[in-house]
Amino acid sequence: MGIFNSKQNLDEILGKLDNCVDEQIRIGSVFLNYRLQEKLLNEQREYNKKQLFWSKSLSVFTAILAVATIALVFVTK
Repeated sequence: MGIFNSKQNLDEILGKLDNCVDEQIRIGSVFLNYRLQEKLLNEQREYNKKQLFWSKSLSVFTAILAVATIALVFVTK
């Protein structure tokens, strides 16, 4: 079990999976799954940050547009 750890990158884990005995393949696949999930979570976190920025920008723009519309209605009366 000592050949796998959570600090290894995907290529290292895959390389060691090719050269290990059958009992260790399950352990290696657990570490591989961990690294892939970590990569997926990091990518999802970056995507969410970008989406949050644009959502906030759109909501501020909508609020400004609503205030401008209300002001226009009151000015034209």
